Amino acid sequence: ASSSLACGDGRQASTSSQALESLKRFDVYTKIDDDYVQRSQAGGCVSLITACILLLLFCIEVREFCAIDVVDSITVDTRVSQQLHISLNITFSHLRCEEVSVDVVDSAGDNQDDVRGGLKRVLLDAAGMVSHEEALAKDACISCLDAADEQFKCCNTCRQLKEAYHAKNLSFTSALTTAEQCWRSVGCRVVGQVVVNKVSGNVHVALGRSSEASGRHIHEFDPYEVAEGFNTSHTIHDVTFGDRLPGSISPLAGTTKIVRHGAFMFHYYLKLVPTMFTNRRGEAVYTNQYTFTEVARNVQLRNGGLSGLPGIYIVYDFSPFLVQKAEKVKPWSYIFTSICAIVGGVFSIASLVERALSGSFGAGG
Repeated sequence: ASSSLACGDGRQASTSSQALESLKRFDVYTKIDDDYVQRSQAGGCVSLITACILLLLFCIEVREFCAIDVVDSITVDTRVSQQLHISLNITFSHLRCEEVSVDVVDSAGDNQDDVRGGLKRVLLDAAGMVSHEEALAKDACISCLDAADEQFKCCNTCRQLKEAYHAKNLSFTSALTTAEQCWRSVGCRVVGQVVVNKVSGNVHVALGRSSEASGRHIHEFDPYEVAEGFNTSHTIHDVTFGDRLPGSISPLAGTTKIVRHGAFMFHYYLKLVPTMFTNRRGEAVYTNQYTFTEVARNVQLRNGGLSGLPGIYIVYDFSPFLVQKAEKVKPWSYIFTSICAIVGGVFSIASLVERALSGSFGAGG
């Protein structure tokens, strides 16, 4: 019994060794005994260069794998009935906040006069720094100077003083440099948002008080305001329509216009392209990209009249198309297949180069 058991174990062991031995027929990676391997200086040089190339290509491929691609597509924009907020940040270096009125006019007839709610007006001094005129006038009764009478007893702001002078038909120019209310603040910075309909229109700051008459947007102003100057020098820090895209900069940012004489009318014509940006986490941002052209002209005539209304006009119009931008990340299979391709390709080329060098050196020897 014990003899038959031993024979059975021997047959099983023989069958297993034959099966393992048969696997050698499928081996495509043939081995060479170390005694038959030859090493050369050319081979060592090629091996070092190959290692450096592999490391460089590996770093480049990892960097490419970590980079995020943005895929663009275009479709028709169906969001035509929604409202849009416009972010403004503009400095008027020679207009006091009392003279700055931000108005909105659109093609749907929805006009907004002297927008206040979402906008903040910051007083600036001659150096462009924040002025504290309001703190000065809070609990004071400052004289109206040459315009003082029973009606105008206290002029605590430059605007009140200006109205008093105009009511008396007095020149306001001389008071600008001497009036306590005025020399502390000579400029204004407008920061904030206005909400508009998604139709073509314009946002402007122009001469005079804005109002509506017979359904039309008009500006009323005193001729003295033109004679004394309505200087529309300005610097645009930001104009954005909708939410801001990550890392984006307003095309109008940094635009500066200086008026040295006359009364200028500045037009910025913007072509808006609605854009939907979706990041790799699926979060969507709706905004508007735009390009612009600008036109400036002096509207003050030699006789003191005007051929237009001095001011700054941001005129915008929407494209009917929606640009969709979506971030795409590469799958892990990308880096694995790329590394395999790099290793295989580099070693194949290196092998050919090494053989060529070894053959050349051998022939030369």
